Amino acid sequence: MILFVGCSFTWGAGLQFEYLTKERGWTSDEINAINPPKSHLEHLDYKCDEYRKKHHYPNLVAKQMNMGYVMGKLGNGGTNYEFPKILKYTSTELAGQESIQLVVIQFTDWVRSCPEIEKRQDYDGTDNRDFLSDKHIDDIITQQIKTISTNINKLAKGGTNWIGWSWKDDLAQVLKTKFPKNYMPLYHKGKEYDSMDELIVVDGDWRFDDFSFQHKDKLRICDVIKGVNDPHLSSTGHKVIANSIIRRLK
Repeated sequence: MILFVGCSFTWGAGLQFEYLTKERGWTSDEINAINPPKSHLEHLDYKCDEYRKKHHYPNLVAKQMNMGYVMGKLGNGGTNYEFPKILKYTSTELAGQESIQLVVIQFTDWVRSCPEIEKRQDYDGTDNRDFLSDKHIDDIITQQIKTISTNINKLAKGGTNWIGWSWKDDLAQVLKTKFPKNYMPLYHKGKEYDSMDELIVVDGDWRFDDFSFQHKDKLRICDVIKGVNDPHLSSTGHKVIANSIIRRLK
């Protein structure tokens, strides 16, 4: 069995919008009106959720590898500080059972719930990180990964195999350098990428989380539904992640 742990990218946020557009004719304005945090995607109906579960990369990987899979978290979202708690709870639930053969971690932005950032957060919610040195950031990211790795190893006697990939490139570089056995690159159109950041480049700038334009590769929701303010992975983007994981495993 494979355990998948990650944030909204792993859960499949935004895939429901593909279904609503294709099957029910929703407009971009209607979709933007329910786009989180305006509403909870978990509250959409059965068919929307079934579309999400069918097309998100955990299901695609498990199907190709002919393995069962479980999600570390039932709902949408997550932080690198939440993942160890999820893994700790999982190890308690397993209580010696070695049913998890592999853990796939999708690391999210290191600033989420980061104590150093939250202490200095601006009143308007801006996560001003300029006061941190490069070494301090590297240390924070390293500790996040170490804590997650430690809790994964508690899932079974002798430890549990895990691979990880990152949305943001700064974390990807730490993962690649300090945890090379666990690091997973992404592959797209014959090229290797360190992170999702690298996948969407416009005029030399990395703009994965910028939904102000439509990228030709259609990897994001905003690329396939014009006017929708959502840079989460499209079903095409989930296939890219799934194929990268399968390639790494094989």
